[in-house]
Amino acid sequence: MTSFLRRKILHACATAALLSGCASVGPNFKSPAAPATTSYAMAGDAPASEAAIGQRLAGDWWVLFRSPEIDQTIRTAVAGNRSLEAARQSLAEARDAVAAQAPAATLTANASIGEQRENFASFGVGSFSLPNNPTFTSYSFGLTGTYDFDLFGERRRRHEQLLAQADAQADQTDAAYLTLTSDVVGEAVAIAGLKAEIAAREQIVATDRDDLVLVNKAFKFGGGTRMDVVTVQTELASDEAEITPLRQQLGAARHALALLVGKAPADWSPPDFDLDHIAQPKSLPVELPSEMVRDRPDIRAAETELHADLAQIGVAKADLYPKLTINASIAQTALSPSMLFTSAATAFALAPNLSLPILGRGQMKAKVRMAEDDARGALAGYQQVVLKAFVQVADAMQAIALDDVAISQADRELSSAAENLGLQRLRYQAGKSPLLPVLDAQRSYARASLATVQSRAQRLQDSAALLYAVSRNWDRAHTTEPSRTSLAAVTP
Repeated sequence: MTSFLRRKILHACATAALLSGCASVGPNFKSPAAPATTSYAMAGDAPASEAAIGQRLAGDWWVLFRSPEIDQTIRTAVAGNRSLEAARQSLAEARDAVAAQAPAATLTANASIGEQRENFASFGVGSFSLPNNPTFTSYSFGLTGTYDFDLFGERRRRHEQLLAQADAQADQTDAAYLTLTSDVVGEAVAIAGLKAEIAAREQIVATDRDDLVLVNKAFKFGGGTRMDVVTVQTELASDEAEITPLRQQLGAARHALALLVGKAPADWSPPDFDLDHIAQPKSLPVELPSEMVRDRPDIRAAETELHADLAQIGVAKADLYPKLTINASIAQTALSPSMLFTSAATAFALAPNLSLPILGRGQMKAKVRMAEDDARGALAGYQQVVLKAFVQVADAMQAIALDDVAISQADRELSSAAENLGLQRLRYQAGKSPLLPVLDAQRSYARASLATVQSRAQRLQDSAALLYAVSRNWDRAHTTEPSRTSLAAVTP
């Protein structure tokens, strides 16, 4: 390599190092300020005594229900749910997109080597000058390269945008994971609640049958009327009919849970969820609003999408500025391989390329404004996601506070109704009361029994809703890297 060529290359490298330090155009991202609000409840809301404000939820949120059946079902769902696997694959695609794009100025180079047979006619020498026109072999080796200085950070901003999009997809995958766990817990509690409600209604039917035996005896011995028998038979048929829709709902909930775990209903059955074996958490950690906006995955996803839109402004603005590249090439050509890589066989070229957009600047500026509009929309979307999260927490806390009242009322009503029903039956058996008070007492007991079951199930559902609303972590020990499944079976 000649000293002149060496000086040219060193000068080009020094220029590249200097120009590559130019600042990227466009706004630099900064996380939105945390909200000033310090609580979730609206003035006048009932206080939820179980909500431990200021505490962070550590570990898997559903373990607070102390149900091995729920825990096992969630692990099965995380391993087999198809929607979660699709989210994992989208995350892998986003990360591969980052790897496929260099972050800053880049050097691209290509090499070539060749051997070919030639004659003088190929150089424009006629046969009259060289009648024999002999052929000979030539050998060549060459390197070509292009260096992109990325003066105003277009590539850097695009790489920043891809990184933000990958982060947003990671947060969306976290959100999909948490949504899946919430759906599993919701269906499990629904199944347990429906089973308990069916059992309660079956007990009511059993009581109706006892009443039917009672009135038939009374009618047989002249202590009642045929109307009493028909009335109890009607009540029995009505109560039996109430069970069928509940069984339908139970079947649908079981099938929905199979879908969540990624199984066909014929290939999987849920565990035997029991309302009595799902513990009601005594304390529900609820972190502060200023912490939740940094932890909750859907809020983080909205923030990183805002980051990506801000980076796009820099990409659009960079098109308004000059672009500088340097193209370099070195060629070696000789009639013998031994002559390659000598100064006599060497030719080189080094040429800068500076382009300045002149035409179409109006359209380029319009694209900048479009990117700015997208960023403003993303900021509004982020703020809306934050507000919806706060409302979700407030709703769940209010529901839990009212659930406590409903459970207490249902327990008192059930105790009173049971005692009243027992007394009315004794009076009827002693001939001191007609049948109607007994049936009224029976209806009151049935309503109280069902209200007790429903209020307990609803309390569990609302507790799960609150824990889901403030959950922040995805324990990746439960997950695996996206599988690179062969597509041969689904591609032509």
